[in-house]
Amino acid sequence: MKATKEELIRFLDENVLIPVELNPRADATIKKKVHATRMRLNNQVSAEKVEQFFWSAMATDRGIDSYQKIKDIEGPTFEDVREEFKKICQRK
Repeated sequence: MKATKEELIRFLDENVLIPVELNPRADATIKKKVHATRMRLNNQVSAEKVEQFFWSAMATDRGIDSYQKIKDIEGPTFEDVREEFKKICQRK
């Protein structure tokens, strides 16, 4: 069974967003980026749209900037969880 929108968002929240937010090295900019990402995820209308957002977010300038800032504080990124995310979405 494919994951629901809520399951996908919960996975990203638990494995990326919350750990980054709680990282003691996360500054206001990083926390703002996490908040904005969470809002964009919640605004998606379906699991398919969450999946599309996930894959496209890594390729945008904003996503690349977020990746670098989060890696600098040694936090988890979308890139770190993409194999598990792919399995949840039942992609090969």
